[in-house]
This record gives sequence, structure tokens and C-alpha cells, in this order.
Amino acid sequence: MDEYRIQMQRRLWGEPMRIGVITSWYTDVIGGSGTGVFFNNFVGGLHDRGYDVELIAPKLKGDDYVNVTLQRFLFNTELRTDPRIHHVDLLIGFDYDGYGLDPHNRPPFMASAHAIFGDVVQWEREPVRTMVLSQAFFDQVSMANADIVTCGSEYARERLIELYGLKPDNVVAVPHGMTRPTWMKHVFSEPKQPNDHPVLLSVGKMYPRKRLDILLRAMPAVIAQHPNVELRVVGDGLEYEHMVALSHELGLDKHVTWLGHVTDDLAFAREWRQADVFCHPSLQETFGYVYLEAMTVGLPIVASHAGAAPEVIGDAGLLVEPENTAALADALNRMIADPDLRSQYARRAPRRAAYYTQQRMIDRYVEIIDGMVNQPLRERVYINGLHNHR
Repeated sequence: MDEYRIQMQRRLWGEPMRIGVITSWYTDVIGGSGTGVFFNNFVGGLHDRGYDVELIAPKLKGDDYVNVTLQRFLFNTELRTDPRIHHVDLLIGFDYDGYGLDPHNRPPFMASAHAIFGDVVQWEREPVRTMVLSQAFFDQVSMANADIVTCGSEYARERLIELYGLKPDNVVAVPHGMTRPTWMKHVFSEPKQPNDHPVLLSVGKMYPRKRLDILLRAMPAVIAQHPNVELRVVGDGLEYEHMVALSHELGLDKHVTWLGHVTDDLAFAREWRQADVFCHPSLQETFGYVYLEAMTVGLPIVASHAGAAPEVIGDAGLLVEPENTAALADALNRMIADPDLRSQYARRAPRRAAYYTQQRMIDRYVEIIDGMVNQPLRERVYINGLHNHR
């Protein structure tokens, strides 16, 4: 029996739609950063809606970026021979995962864009830059061959169209959403204790595009007005050692606390609860889950007017000119000095965050997925794994 008839019979029997999710990136939040957050909210949401989701992924060895990227390429080159490809109704590939699929011998395919390597490369240095360029090439291949490309913001959509030459009608922006992570309940379980000094918080994976260096270079001007200010930095990544060295070079050792990756929920929640201001000067976020986390817990935000920050944060934070250390320092000084201003943004933040729910995100994806699968069932005939358009 050909694949078309099998799918029709399964649908008549009431079996759930089968979705194959292809990703060669880390699916945990520690390794996968914002993409990991999206993966868990996305796949969990699809499961909750009754879809049968199968993860198609490699087992990565080691954590060296170049080596991991090569493993990801190898996984993709072998993907078209994976029998699971033809046992699902729909395939969803994260970023370039799926570029090795035969466009003439596969189910409907959605590319879910997150990093946009063609955008990221401008901030990278060798040897990582070469690997990012390679990934940008395969990004374009995969998304050009996809039936539809989804992303988390209008900023991401515009960059995909501009950088990869994608057809505008094939690229859809679906704002991300999330369920509250386990650590967040602890933020509200205890009242904030009064700080005896201003506390700034930075959270994120340390990639060059996150531009933690801008915040560090702004700190001397903040210290000049608030001599006892403390910056607490949560996260690790490729730039960690470089950022610690820069902090030392700038004479910030007494004002910056490096926490690395915080695995304990209670400890992580305390950082969010006790902070006075959250600062994230990133120049490129295709959505920015960390903004959503900050807004959900009601923290005033200072961020760069860049990437998806303006459309995600809206009026829930102060946005400053990108790469302008003086403007960043001025915004931080204003926030620290004015409790009423902090309260104003703290009230706006949860209201803004309430829009970005997992339910709203999955509702839109259900529309897209059902449209993709149901139309091909009418218009395609699968013969021995091959399909032809009528």
C-alpha cells in the first residue's frame, strides 16, 4: 500500500498525526540556550495537543564547538537514509537540520529558524567563524527546500528573506511562548530582601553577539555614580574567559560577580528575585527568551534597540542605541537612581509577558501543521516513498 493510502487509513482510524522533529543541536536549556527553551515548549505543546512526536537526533560527543558542528553535518548527510523519515506525516527541522533530505522523497517539511547563522557570522572570530559560515550555507539550502519556514519574530523573518533570498510567502513569524520553568515558582515563593547596594543582573549564553563586553565597558560610568553597584553574571559559553579577562582589565573585580551556569533552581531564582535591574545588551536575538523570563518575573529591563528586542520587550524596558556604552550606562544609572521608574517598568513587564504563552504559540503552529499535512494529502500521491504533485 502506498504512503498516501496509509496516511488516509490512519487518519480514518483516528490515529494521531505523526511528526518527526529533526534537531542536531542540544535540546536542554544548558547546552541549547534559547533554542533549547523553544524545543521543550514546542515539543511539549505538540504532545499536549495529541500529536505523536518522534525526535530524530544524534548523540553528540564532547562540547568543542568545531567538533560538534562537524558531528551535526555528518548527522545531516546520513539523514535521507533514516527509515523514520518516511514513517511520519510531517518533518520539522531546527535551523539547517534537514538540509540533507531529498526534496523529492520526503513528507512535507517545515524549517524552524532560530540562530540564523547568516546573521550571526558578522560577530564571530576564527575558527568558529568558518563553522558558522558553513552552517549559514546549509541554513539557506534547508530553508530554500522547505515547504514553509517559521521563526519567532518579524526581525528574524526579515533577516531570513534578506540573507537567504527566501520567498516572503514561505516565511511565517510565530511569536514564541513558554510555560513557566521550574525555577520560576521559587522567585515568588519568598519576598525580595532589601539590598544594601544596587544589583544588576545579566543572564545568558556568552556568544560574541550577546555583547556582554558592552555592559562591562559601561560599568565604570555606572560605578562613578553608584560606587557600591554590583553586576551579577549568570552563564557560560565561548566568551566566558575573554569576558572575565576584560572585566579584570577594566578594574571591575570588586563590582562583578561571575556565577557561571547556575543549576540549582533555588539559587537561580534568588538571582532573579534579588536583582534590581536586568541588562541584556545583545545585538542579535531572533526572539530572546531571556527577555520573556525577565518580564515574567517583573524585572525592569535595559537592552539594546537591536534584533527582536524592540518587538518582544515593547514598552516594558528601556532600549538604548546598540554598541553605545555611554547610552547604556545612562539608562542603567537612571534605573538605579529612580525607584519609581523601576516600579513603572516592573508593572508593565508581566502584562507584556502574558501575551507570549505556549498556548498561543502552539495554536498558530497547529494551524500551520494541519494546513501543510492536509493539503499534501489531497494533492500528492506517494508511490514507493516518492511523491508527485497532481
